[in-house]
Amino acid sequence: MTTATPKKNVVIIGGSCVATAAALEAKKYLPSTHRVITIEKHSHFHYMFAFPRACVIDGWENELFVPYTKLFDSPEKGQVIQALATNITKTHVEIDRPIEGFGTSIEYEYLIYATGARHPEPGNLNDHDTKAGAIQRLKEMQAKIQKATKILLIGGGAVGLELAVEIREHFPAKEVTLVHSRDQYMPSYKTTMHEKTVAILADFGVREIRGDRVVIPEGGFKDDFKMIKVATRDGKEIESDLQILCTGMTPQSDLLSKLSPQSINPKNRLVMTKPSLQIIDDAFPNIFSAGDVADLEDVKTGGAAWRQGIVCMNNIIKLIKNPSTPSTGLTQHAPMAPQIMLYFGVAKAVAQLKLFFVFCTSWDFFLKRFFSYNIHASRSWSWLGTPLSKETADK
Repeated sequence: MTTATPKKNVVIIGGSCVATAAALEAKKYLPSTHRVITIEKHSHFHYMFAFPRACVIDGWENELFVPYTKLFDSPEKGQVIQALATNITKTHVEIDRPIEGFGTSIEYEYLIYATGARHPEPGNLNDHDTKAGAIQRLKEMQAKIQKATKILLIGGGAVGLELAVEIREHFPAKEVTLVHSRDQYMPSYKTTMHEKTVAILADFGVREIRGDRVVIPEGGFKDDFKMIKVATRDGKEIESDLQILCTGMTPQSDLLSKLSPQSINPKNRLVMTKPSLQIIDDAFPNIFSAGDVADLEDVKTGGAAWRQGIVCMNNIIKLIKNPSTPSTGLTQHAPMAPQIMLYFGVAKAVAQLKLFFVFCTSWDFFLKRFFSYNIHASRSWSWLGTPLSKETADK
């Protein structure tokens, strides 16, 4: 009697866009000698692109958290493990809880480090590991916004901009002030993105302060709905009873830094990679990194992370087939030209898209076909193999 040869593991730490794209690529092309093991602390995929709207409008939060259970056809092909990676060695990833078939240590032949970055809530729900907990946090934010009368949003990135318009559209009696540290919104994109965004903010009555920063008190804001005066560095005072941070990103690179400190950029704590997306440390040609934690030229969007995940998996497949392939013989990542779509309430949008090989800015009328009450959350259900329905949304 012969026994089956044990599968070798391609381990992915982090279960967001990088991991999903890499897993879908693996399902098509990964040799049968290997399987994908994704380590993710959240029980469900977080469709964070719709979080700004879900902080304001209730009743559909369950559509934004997708189970991982159908991503792979069988454990022999892949598996998503709900656990927290606590340590990386040259051969194993250690996790915080025992998992059947693995214990607390998962061996890997190849590793994709895609831990992302921490963002302030509500742009990201880093610390809510269950679907119920994440939904409850969104409902708490809804309640806070409903209760507040003067709301201060700190940071004019995508989250701050979309949240400002959502609040004003659905609660026009509330005063919303948006403070942005730069003179221009979305500076990585065409100037027309900024110009149209300014016009939409004005249409909705959002008060803007640009080129200035809020002075955050020691210990942060108390979140007690008391009306306070918040100062800016330029000496302005903003009266508000709710303050929401929509800026700041902390790369989650500490885990890898213990194994390969030379792969971490000391200036920004991002993971430095070769064009093949292998980490820059030649001692670990089997470790790749992508997404928000990686030090790449791409604007940090879900689309860019998705493309990077595919590059990582394609190169791993090449190395499995020919382990002696040099880094220069692998697919070289090319930075993605910035593309994004900002949803400003239910009927307005601004986007920079690639149309007929030209990058252009579009808005409203031209983008109507892209409008969706849940910001197209159903696509994430398709990615993960579970069609969105009333029944599946509650799982």
